[in-house]
Order: sequence, then C-alpha cells, then structure tokens
Amino acid sequence: MKVTDKAAEQLKTLLDKEQKKDSLIRIYFAGYSCSGPQYAPALDMEKKEEDVVTNMNGINVVYDRNLEKDLELFELDYIQTPYGEGFIVRNPSASCGSDCSGCH
Repeated sequence: MKVTDKAAEQLKTLLDKEQKKDSLIRIYFAGYSCSGPQYAPALDMEKKEEDVVTNMNGINVVYDRNLEKDLELFELDYIQTPYGEGFIVRNPSASCGSDCSGCH
C-alpha cells in the first residue's frame, strides 16, 4: 500500500481543517468490479485488534490484517476530474476489458 504525495497533502489539509490530526485512514473492502476487488478509504478513530496500522507519507493508514497481501500493490490517491474530485484506492495492475469503463 502506498499513499501518493497528492493524497497525503489533501488528507493532511483535511485532517487539519477538521481538527482530527490523530485520526486513522481506514482502507476497507468496497466490493467487486470487472477488474477485481475494490477498496475505499474512510476516516476512523480506533484501531481494532485485527488491524495493521502504518504511517505512509505522514498519514496513519489502518486496514484489517487479512487484507495486507491484497493491498500490497494498491495506492491511495487524490483525483480531480470534470465531474468532481476525491480520494480513490487505485490498483495499478488492474486491467479492464473493452466493456469496462470503471477501472481504477
């Protein structure tokens, strides 16, 4: 798992503004798409017994120990599009078929 510079910058700004500097960013399983399992970020205040917590690019990221191997190549990024902006958990090795328009 990696946190990009852009995501770290945006998260630090957001956590500062909300006065939640000690918060954790939880990465959780969000379902399946044509490119495989999808994950998403959420704000969390507590570490659970089965969690792994690691500091990446100045951000405290937490995820279930059972996801550790699955998340190895993923990265938390911040994107801006004509339709909006936000955080995304991206799988750089995902490949989409010709009928897919939603891969990260």
